[in-house]
Amino acid sequence: MLKFLIGVVPVCILGSSMANAGQNINVAGVMTCVIDKWNESEPEKGHKLVDYAGRCVIVPDDAGGQKAVEDCSGTYEYMPDGSWKGSGGCTAAVKSGDTISLTWEEGSQLKESLYTYTGGTGKYKGAKGGGSYKVDELTTTLYGGRKKGNIELP
Repeated sequence: MLKFLIGVVPVCILGSSMANAGQNINVAGVMTCVIDKWNESEPEKGHKLVDYAGRCVIVPDDAGGQKAVEDCSGTYEYMPDGSWKGSGGCTAAVKSGDTISLTWEEGSQLKESLYTYTGGTGKYKGAKGGGSYKVDELTTTLYGGRKKGNIELP
């Protein structure tokens, strides 16, 4: 199997469960992700494409923050020169039933992987913001690490 990425995706909602309009919520915390699908194809020697799907659990540093679960998907491309890149999206859910959407970007050119919030439902409708994350391979399908960033509520 290919050497895995800086991080297998994603990140999510963490901050306070008492989110208010105009609030900036710190989302620093721990993340654990599992790979559900890693379908590789090799259109030419040394050039690999991957269709990815996985799930993550996010636990905030703030004891009063929202724990979240995310469903993520995306694609990765590995080039013959050893460089690689990946991108996709996630939908995260919190206990209240509210969700938040995000896009993510990973690659050999990045020190840390990046994510951007793109909206949500309930109190996260219109959410913006983002940050970075880094995870390490624990097994071939399980990753753990940390994220940092913020959610900006309208």
